[in-house]
Amino acid sequence: AYFTGNSISQEAIRFALSDNGLVYKALNSDQPIISSAAISSTGGVRDPHILRGNDGLYYMVATDMVSANGWSSNRGIVLLKSSDLINWQSSKINITTTFPAEFANADRVWAPQTIYDATVGKYMIYMSIRKGSSDYDKIYYAYANSSFTALEAAPQLLFDNSGLSTIDGDIIEKDGQYHLFFKTEGNGNGIKKAVSLGFISSIGSICAGPQEIK
Repeated sequence: AYFTGNSISQEAIRFALSDNGLVYKALNSDQPIISSAAISSTGGVRDPHILRGNDGLYYMVATDMVSANGWSSNRGIVLLKSSDLINWQSSKINITTTFPAEFANADRVWAPQTIYDATVGKYMIYMSIRKGSSDYDKIYYAYANSSFTALEAAPQLLFDNSGLSTIDGDIIEKDGQYHLFFKTEGNGNGIKKAVSLGFISSIGSICAGPQEIK
């Protein structure tokens, strides 16, 4: 799942397939597989992430955003669920209005992704959130409800990169360890990694001392 650029026509979900993870073929003639206007509050979606669930269903999340409105203009994400990759149930979540006590001033809610937590049997959504211009982007997490239409509770802090902006997180489990790949901006730009020895849901901060990926 991908999007292609910063114009409104490019801020849409597209699909591609690959047999080797290196060379991809665009599906649907490289056109969106679903209308951004139909599923979002802004009219555009970015950063789609798709996961095949343990139940065989497909779970997709995306940033609800039109970049032409500014890089500090979005407040929410989109949740989607499908059994066939064609017909999608979708829900919009505005973080500022849904959780005003914690996030009333949030001005960036970026790049959500989903991972399955087998210890509680739930899908965990994690994303970068900035609580206004005086804050910096950190990674937060929350569990989706059973229908994958809302978050069970306000997002909690997962990873604070020592005062540096952290976006585009991607968590992968390998041999009992959870590897968080992320991007830093504004200071020490690059792709870096942090590692957790325990399951994600049992910790408040995934790891200290991230290492840069060379």
